[in-house]
Amino acid sequence: MIRTLAVIPARYASTRFPGKPLALIAGKPMVLHVVDRARAARTVDAVVVATEDERIARVCRDAGVDVEMTGSHHETGTDRLAELATRRPAEIYVNVQGDEPVIPTESIDIVVRLLRDSIPRGIEVSTGYLDGATKEQEENPSCVHLVATVDGCVLTFSRLPIPCGFREQPKRTVHVGLYAFTRAALLRFAGWERGPVERAESIELLRFLEHGWRIACAPIPPGSIAVDRPEDVALVESALAASGVRK
Repeated sequence: MIRTLAVIPARYASTRFPGKPLALIAGKPMVLHVVDRARAARTVDAVVVATEDERIARVCRDAGVDVEMTGSHHETGTDRLAELATRRPAEIYVNVQGDEPVIPTESIDIVVRLLRDSIPRGIEVSTGYLDGATKEQEENPSCVHLVATVDGCVLTFSRLPIPCGFREQPKRTVHVGLYAFTRAALLRFAGWERGPVERAESIELLRFLEHGWRIACAPIPPGSIAVDRPEDVALVESALAASGVRK
């Protein structure tokens, strides 16, 4: 059995950026940049792209990347991982977002090691966050905020800038869409209905919290750039050029 499998959900349909996984960044499809990052992580033993689209699958296969075709009905990337987990046994599955082409490999390793260390505590899910939020992030509902407990678990997530600065101004943290799961956690997740808070906030990890599960969390280094719109491609290419990667 594979110890740690990195899964890259890659969906062709996107309201703001259709075909996003295949967008060329420095001359290479974005999904292949993410594959390179996942392969470079020390804790990852294998990488697979999970997609519903044959165009994405073809590009990955031509590049020698393992692909798993998954259903087109999934509401979240974690549901897509859960389907894959029914066919691909592994001890740990780490969800590496398909629109994070410059994610630091150290971030992947932090989240995987955190889960390995948390399993003896009965915790089967882990995630990361950025320590601090800008004014722009606090005002942007696309940004998800994470509140941590004193023992390193998630208290809650919200698209509102929580906690509220009622008596003193808190330091807010920004959740990063990088998650690790045991197989049992994924299968349990897929068997639950979406709860009212998850539906309201549209934050999939809230499903675990609404069902009484704990999620370990830890800070990860900054540096990733999410590609949400076509204009974000130029930002990523600039970051790659600064690191020596050019078209």
